[in-house]
Amino acid sequence: SINTKFNLIKIYKIQKVMAKFYFFFLLLTLAQINIIVSNSIIDYSHDKGEPLSIQAGSLSSRRGIIPYGYTRLNICYSQKVIKAEDTLGEILTGEVLYTTDYIANTNEDEFCQVLCYNSFNAKTVNLIKKLIKRRYFTNWIVDKLPAGLLLYNQETKQTSLKYFNGIPLGYQKDGIFYIYNHYQFHILLNKIDEDRFNVVGFNILPISIKHNKEEAVCAKESKSILENLEKEPQPLEEGNILFTYDVVFEYSDITLASRWDHYKTVRAGIHWSGIILSEFLIVSITIAIATTLCRSLKADITSYNYRVSNLEEINEYDWKQISGDVFRPPAVNVLLLSSILGTGTQLFLMVAATLSLGSLGFMNPEQRANILNIGILFFCFMGLPGGYIAALFYRFWGGTSWLRVSLLTSVLFPGTLIFGYIIVNIVLSIEKSNAAVHFYDIVSLFILWIFCTFPLILIGSFFGYKSKRLNVPCDINRIPSAIPDKPCYLNYRYINFITGLIGFATIFIELNSVMSALWRHQIYFMATFIGISFLLFVIVVGEMAVLFVFLNLCRGDYNWAWKSFKMGGSPVIYIIIYSVLYFFYLRITRISSMIVYFGMMGLISAMVLFICGSIAVLFNFVFLKLIYSKIR
Repeated sequence: SINTKFNLIKIYKIQKVMAKFYFFFLLLTLAQINIIVSNSIIDYSHDKGEPLSIQAGSLSSRRGIIPYGYTRLNICYSQKVIKAEDTLGEILTGEVLYTTDYIANTNEDEFCQVLCYNSFNAKTVNLIKKLIKRRYFTNWIVDKLPAGLLLYNQETKQTSLKYFNGIPLGYQKDGIFYIYNHYQFHILLNKIDEDRFNVVGFNILPISIKHNKEEAVCAKESKSILENLEKEPQPLEEGNILFTYDVVFEYSDITLASRWDHYKTVRAGIHWSGIILSEFLIVSITIAIATTLCRSLKADITSYNYRVSNLEEINEYDWKQISGDVFRPPAVNVLLLSSILGTGTQLFLMVAATLSLGSLGFMNPEQRANILNIGILFFCFMGLPGGYIAALFYRFWGGTSWLRVSLLTSVLFPGTLIFGYIIVNIVLSIEKSNAAVHFYDIVSLFILWIFCTFPLILIGSFFGYKSKRLNVPCDINRIPSAIPDKPCYLNYRYINFITGLIGFATIFIELNSVMSALWRHQIYFMATFIGISFLLFVIVVGEMAVLFVFLNLCRGDYNWAWKSFKMGGSPVIYIIIYSVLYFFYLRITRISSMIVYFGMMGLISAMVLFICGSIAVLFNFVFLKLIYSKIR
């Protein structure tokens, strides 16, 4: 017929469009993977005398948490200071690098080199004093290696080394502020051959020296450089201050493959202990669920089927007797729940794919912003299965418009994200932070959503709605059954606290490491561990939801869909509590920092809620299909 031909033509056109999007995203994915792999195999070797680029990153603090750009200090800032190329991930995280005027040639020591004669006005002096009070540090980088801090003990005459990713701007003593205006750059080299080296370490000893006007008084040779520590310090005040530096090269047995070992603040043994504890918890829960459900179900199904076959009267009221209601559509907000399932699926696949690449070792610490780049790419690409799942369940629950569910799915999480991030970005802009996203960057994200994410969700929703309807083993009664009263211990309000606590326990150790990387500016290396913890977390959330939904079914409560979502998302309660406690640990005092902290943690909590709630609903749907297919 004409209608059939029209539908076939329409489907054919949509398939062509989808094929083009698949091809486009395949190219994007391959290009991004090529970038990651190429970044993982960068050649860090240098010939003798070859210039090394000393870069200055953002100013960061454990207390302030809002990063600032290096150029805001106006210290020896000239036209030669070149901003390094940045990606979308670096823009969103504020990881902006600047190539400075410090000169370092491979394996050629330099002493008491003059960088500049800098003029400070009252505004700049007050700004630097505030940053010193808030313990802001400059992040220096050579060959992608963050600088370690060398500390000199005046009493023992020995130096110690700390790797917490930052060099202080100065210090305060007896009410007077002093600025570090002399840096000793200690660069460790691993010798490849006679005239070729790998950079395997980078440390800085900051010193405050009061020079004589425009004449440097620092040591001019290697054996005297520690004498710089005994010289009169330079007060931070208005006027001109001379900045100098040394470059010292040292030979080391550290290999290129192990040069990041010093930055690992947490040992792998702690992570393995957490994973083993989580596995033990999962095994215990699985055994308990298997014992509770399998025995009960096997006996119930055998007895029920025997009595039905022999036409015996059945007066009991349990999970078998509500088969005509258990697949009934949710009483409220079918459209919203379907969209949440699609969004949760999209986010889950995004996280799973990103962590898989990280676990395979593609995302090295030199390119940390690549994680965010890959996450954005996968979020766009996973809009296709997300839209498909949303429309599939929407149709199953009686929805009539695939376009409505696709529109809501496409704006649900991005809308939440944009609304929250705009508030955070306004605060960052007011604070003049380098993490503030410019208008054209927001526009580029909007274009990415309009032309990539939204069309893929639209296509997925179309095929999800037009595909074969989900098949369930039971017909739905026209009139819903009455739900009897339940004991208080099966009340979902209490159950949510239990399931949330158990789920939170499986990710507590990794969550602490992730929080340290986010807010204490530590480098997170353990992609494999967080991937395993995420998998265990998903399993625990699904199992706990299945167990308590079944116990409620035995009491005649067949409204499981929204309650499954709440049970699955219940770990968010404890993540929020933990975030509040961690906030006091950071000792944040500024209101702007508070807004940024709670804004970002709120967005992370929303993502966990979508993922875990959707997983719980899908686990329960599969479980109910399985057990009700066994009864007659």
